[in-house]
Amino acid sequence: MSYIAVRIDVTDALPKEVTEGARIEIAVWVFPPASDRAPDLPTSIVLMNGGTYDKRYHHFHVPGKDDYSAAEALAGRGHLVILPDHLGVGESSRLPDQKKATRRIAALANHAAVSETYRRLADGTLDPSLAPIPRFFKAGGGHSMGGSQSLAQQAEFETYDSLMVIGYSAIGVHIPTPDGPMSGDLVPRRADDYPLESHEAMSYNFHWDDVPQDVRDVDNALAVPVPQEISFAAIQPAAALEDAGAIQVPVYICLGERDVSPRPYDEPGCYHSSKDVTLHILPQSGHCQTFASTRMQMVNRIDGWIRSLPAVQG
Repeated sequence: MSYIAVRIDVTDALPKEVTEGARIEIAVWVFPPASDRAPDLPTSIVLMNGGTYDKRYHHFHVPGKDDYSAAEALAGRGHLVILPDHLGVGESSRLPDQKKATRRIAALANHAAVSETYRRLADGTLDPSLAPIPRFFKAGGGHSMGGSQSLAQQAEFETYDSLMVIGYSAIGVHIPTPDGPMSGDLVPRRADDYPLESHEAMSYNFHWDDVPQDVRDVDNALAVPVPQEISFAAIQPAAALEDAGAIQVPVYICLGERDVSPRPYDEPGCYHSSKDVTLHILPQSGHCQTFASTRMQMVNRIDGWIRSLPAVQG
């Protein structure tokens, strides 16, 4: 399935002291929906990647194997899927001073990019191949650091009609290791503004034991530098707890059987302002659910969850 690649200028949405005269753009991939499976009310799904990844986390291919692109799978189920790169990640612009790419500023940049993408979808100016979609349901969220950033974004800007928090803990990140969980505040801050971490070194955390080596090899090749500010902020104790408490829209939480929450069944209680919270623990999955042998269970649950929401049912 092909996607539409666009770049959204967010310069004017950011403070001048942050842009310092530079043009700042967010790179976005848009996957058109399979029209024969679309819900009655058109839906869009924004997915943000976690730390050490770019938007390819939600759209990658393993040679000789199918169904490793969550974006393609969800688009094939009738949803329009939007994959942005975080500010300073992948094909998106870097700020002149990375230390100004804080959690809030990165959330603001993504809110501006997603809002502009929505506007262009509505009036039919995003791409000639897409007819105007004047009204659609807006689901959004992300994996790991993308979950942290989506919580910050939704709490302040209310970008979405529903929120997906995948592989992230509002209670506080605890990283699985063979010797037991390690609290995120024990991870040392890197000296480099854009550190490049090894996926191979994090294999126990990322993958369930049955993930084959060729899939792990693809994962290892996906590693990219990520701004230190947002990656380090995501793993601090209760970094997003206050944000989670402010969320009022329906929430879908997906955690792997071996993942970063110290108390998975307590996660829903963090979202005390929402009247609709779903917890899904994906079996035989490490932190990176898209590599798991059970990954389609998550895709199917996201599809069914969105379709079950009253706003989508009409």
